[in-house]
Amino acid sequence: MNARAAKRMAHGVLILHATFWILWLDYTFGWAPSPVGRDWYALREVAKSFVAGDWASVYSDRVVNSGTLFFRYPPFVLYLIAPLATVPPMVAYALVCVIQFAAAISIIRLLFRIQRPKEPQLIIAAVFGSAAMCHVIVSGQNSALLALVIAAAGVSLAFGRNVLAGACIGLLVCKPNWLPVFGLFVLWRGGIRAGAAAALTGAALVVSTLPLGIGLWRQFFAVTTRAGEIATQYLPYKEITFLAAVRSILGFGMLTNVLWGLGIAILAVFVIRAVRDARPIGRSIALVTLLAVVANPYASFYDGFVLVVPGMLWYAHRNAYSDRAWWIVGVWIAAYWLWDMAVFYYSQHISRFADPRVSAAGILLSGWIVSEALARPAKDVPCFADLPVDRPCTT
Repeated sequence: MNARAAKRMAHGVLILHATFWILWLDYTFGWAPSPVGRDWYALREVAKSFVAGDWASVYSDRVVNSGTLFFRYPPFVLYLIAPLATVPPMVAYALVCVIQFAAAISIIRLLFRIQRPKEPQLIIAAVFGSAAMCHVIVSGQNSALLALVIAAAGVSLAFGRNVLAGACIGLLVCKPNWLPVFGLFVLWRGGIRAGAAAALTGAALVVSTLPLGIGLWRQFFAVTTRAGEIATQYLPYKEITFLAAVRSILGFGMLTNVLWGLGIAILAVFVIRAVRDARPIGRSIALVTLLAVVANPYASFYDGFVLVVPGMLWYAHRNAYSDRAWWIVGVWIAAYWLWDMAVFYYSQHISRFADPRVSAAGILLSGWIVSEALARPAKDVPCFADLPVDRPCTT
């Protein structure tokens, strides 16, 4: 099979998978009496409590047909989700889906500004045919917005707009567990002004909650301190972090925490050394995004949508790799893609894929980090991008 035939086959497979969530939406809005109560439904219930003035129940556990869900966002996020409480359930679900769909399109457009690949249609098919896209749409999750913030910060850094990059990273206080890695990177790459912009953005969001009083913040911190207890209610394979991978093997305990800390420290060293190389900024953004996922204390499978950022940048920067390095990284990406697809797509129909014992995602993503970090930038290779953002390469 030649390369052209392989690409056509990959394109067809991805398009086929994209039909899954399209059919789901067709069923939901055409045949189902009401949308399934998943993550979006829990957000709407929280919004209803907030709008109704029942603030004492905002951070209460929510039981839906997919399990117990927890509102773990800071109080200023309530402003963003409040509109969900003012419309019927079907409209609320549609609103969430449309926003995530628009965010996915915006991510592609933004990252193409850093480096546009030769075959953009394959990238588009990969994004919309991924299991992660299905998770976001079917569950009514907000991971596409998270990925959009990361992509916007990356593009801003690539074009030297460091203050804007810092402001984008500051928005991650909405999901504080994503902030440390990106915050340190934007400070390192963008300097004091970028760090100040991130801090001011976060501070502005906190100050916006003054009319709400201190009670909601107390509830938020109470939920935050329950992170360990809440984590025990999630099966490890449903998370994509290195911690979940270790926990799926060793369970909870001091040894798990030690190995987690040691593993993240080693991966961080790989990333820091790689980012200091004379490699394109797009590849640095990809590495930092991967580290932010793997080092996270908790990141669910639907948060895997942020991996479209490193995935797109990897494919677009083929000219910045040796052939061997490019294929090695590609194997890690393919392995993760197949894991995600098998466990969260096919498990509904093939029982052997359901509830795996070991959480492989964190291991596969760690392998991706190491392979990417060791793939030194290729020298004296031709450029094919139509924008002069990333170098080194020759024309």
